[in-house]
Amino acid sequence: MRPFPRPNTNLVRSSNAPNVRFKPVMHLLAGDSLGLVADEPMEFEERVSFGAAANDNDALNAAKWMAGRLERVASAVCAQELPHRPILVAAPMAGLSDPNTAAACDAAVRRTVLCQQEFCLMFSDAAFAGHPADSTARITRLRRAGFRVGIDMRHSWQTPLSESFRILIDTIRVDADAMEASYELCDVVMAARSAGILIVADHASWRDGEFLSLLGVAGGIAPTADA
Repeated sequence: MRPFPRPNTNLVRSSNAPNVRFKPVMHLLAGDSLGLVADEPMEFEERVSFGAAANDNDALNAAKWMAGRLERVASAVCAQELPHRPILVAAPMAGLSDPNTAAACDAAVRRTVLCQQEFCLMFSDAAFAGHPADSTARITRLRRAGFRVGIDMRHSWQTPLSESFRILIDTIRVDADAMEASYELCDVVMAARSAGILIVADHASWRDGEFLSLLGVAGGIAPTADA
């Protein structure tokens, strides 16, 4: 018998923003809310267009695209009256290199009732494959605008977590199944946890909470119920 009731971890979908859905992020031991994950069906890099329209899918428009995404997410959160924060929002790699991203996203959030620190912009691990100094400078721009920044390591985990880099990262997202298969990923996660970074995992179950905690994972994204 559990010592406390588990919260409802069903997907929440806003009727006013049908293209945005939300998954809860829950602490696997305490059962407390750690925020939300906002999902949309298509990422910036996945868009396909031809002819002149193809110019809309380059890095020069990444800032504008991200700003629009944040406004959509904010609208959906408010329409559904979802209280949990921060909101993890997937961000395209091009958005990290675009120098206008911080200003565009800041302006977008100011048009809503939410605050910048309520968002955690999640960039894929591959976005940080370049020079570490460049990545640090780019993240610093977003942090100065008030945004949290996270790394999505569900598909790769090559980002070097230097001491100066760690203090800029708020959250790392991993796959629970990959944690069991990769000692390298476990080492990365343990180092990140020791630096105070929140680690959340997809495909986590409540019954594995203690095991995942030993590996450095604190939260699960829509964790599954015990069998």
